[in-house]
Amino acid sequence: MPTGHARNKKRSRVIAIGIGSVLAVAGGVIAVPAAMAALVPPPASTPFQLKGAESFDTDKLMAAICPGPTSDRPFQDVGNFFIALETGEVTRDESNGIGDIGNTPAGTGPLARVSAHCEYPVTDVKESVGPATDKSDPIINCGNAVQAGQEITQGLTTTSSVTHSVTVGASFNLGIIKDVFSVGGGAEVTTEWSFGEEVTKSKTDKIDVPPRTAAFLERVPRLRTVTSTPVAVLERFTLVTPDDVQDQDGWRGNGSVRITSSGYTMSATADILDKSGFPAGAIRAKDRPVTDADCV
Repeated sequence: MPTGHARNKKRSRVIAIGIGSVLAVAGGVIAVPAAMAALVPPPASTPFQLKGAESFDTDKLMAAICPGPTSDRPFQDVGNFFIALETGEVTRDESNGIGDIGNTPAGTGPLARVSAHCEYPVTDVKESVGPATDKSDPIINCGNAVQAGQEITQGLTTTSSVTHSVTVGASFNLGIIKDVFSVGGGAEVTTEWSFGEEVTKSKTDKIDVPPRTAAFLERVPRLRTVTSTPVAVLERFTLVTPDDVQDQDGWRGNGSVRITSSGYTMSATADILDKSGFPAGAIRAKDRPVTDADCV
């Protein structure tokens, strides 16, 4: 590194904000404004809470039944399963609910033959600040005078991700998830949100490059995370025991045809877009001391 460089710490200056004003973030996460967080009122039939009512892992059960939508009309995606009611183990009904399976063998626990579709109501919406990304190519000043008004063009690219609180073995069409969450939480939660699509834009800013400095731009993205606690709607619940095969009304005959487990959630995270369709967030000028290699 050249001698005589008076600065040995990076400087950071905010050049532009993608949308709105800077938000004070406590712990990296804030709640969205009330208008955006307004969720669809719950249906008349409140889901039956399996967690605490059953001795087995009901979060795991719900993850097996409702891993995520496979179309933008999840009520048409009917799955057929067998559920061991003592352990909660779920297996696929390969017959798709057709035919008589007969009684379970003597000495085995009760089995439920279930046909169900899933709902994905939005239960939480948060905004957060993501890690700095999208560094531009540096402008290198090997001289001893400020290079004023140098232009740097930065590519802004969005990303999308899906997480589950319980591991699921499924892949998804990301665009479908956004459509389903729009239905489950109101279109406002998916407005100006890039989930399921890659948005790439270019932005040019001017910065001053101090002597003996390499300057570049980075973006600190603003992210939105939309979370759903899935609900399984039981279209059929048949209790199968060694002694009987009986269609029942709702989960274990309790009349509840909608079931959920509070510990199982599905979350989708992606960049917020500003009103011009640009990925939102602060764009910062960063710099570092030049190296010998920079100034060859």
